[in-house]
Amino acid sequence: MIKSAYHTTKFWIIIVLLSAGLGTLAILARLFDSSNNLSHRISSIWGRWLCILNGIQVDIEGLEHVQEGQAQIFIANHQGFFDIFSLNAYLPLQIRWVAKSSLFKIPFVGWSMWASGYIPVDRGNRRKAYQAFLATIEKLKAGNSIVIFPEGTRSTDGTIGPFKKGGPLLSVRSGAPLVPVTLLGTGRIIKKGSWIIRPGRIQIIISPPISSQTVINDKEESVLNTLREIICNNYKSHETPQDTKEKTLQEG
Repeated sequence: MIKSAYHTTKFWIIIVLLSAGLGTLAILARLFDSSNNLSHRISSIWGRWLCILNGIQVDIEGLEHVQEGQAQIFIANHQGFFDIFSLNAYLPLQIRWVAKSSLFKIPFVGWSMWASGYIPVDRGNRRKAYQAFLATIEKLKAGNSIVIFPEGTRSTDGTIGPFKKGGPLLSVRSGAPLVPVTLLGTGRIIKKGSWIIRPGRIQIIISPPISSQTVINDKEESVLNTLREIICNNYKSHETPQDTKEKTLQEG
């Protein structure tokens, strides 16, 4: 209990200080770099320091599948907040996140998201959601990559839910390939519905890309099933005994 309280208090102090300091730098960088690239690099440093200073080890496998100089759509399973922190920190590309519009109102964090060129979306408003979809296509065509969590919400026990079809549609419209990404361990660090921090190990597994032409030829639904199958198989093959135990407890 004392250990959890220590890690939790430490995390929130660090995230506030990093957000204020690096968030301010990201905003200032936007004044000198209209491409948003410098601001995103600062946001990436923010994510990496957040992992390092909180004792979170990140192991990444399959970086050879990341294509430098080309926009890509990374399709990942969603377990916790550290999905975002770790991918932002360790994917060596210019990423433009699609995020809830309410997050852009958070002091420093939201302002730095704006400075980094991230895309606000209001899913409760169909017109604004479609505008965000079009903006995402433009970001991809400009050479920026994006990350999508097709489950739409965080898993409570690591179980990978059904995928929504936004990723393949973006691939067809933009020409960007789809890259499956499997995440393990993030859900244990901050469990869904909890604010308690338990530092641990995160695994990021990047699989070979699926071209937009394949999406067109094989149809979106088929490709979506393939993406989910790849991620599920990777998750199962890398799952630790602790992951299996927690899933069993949740199902029980």
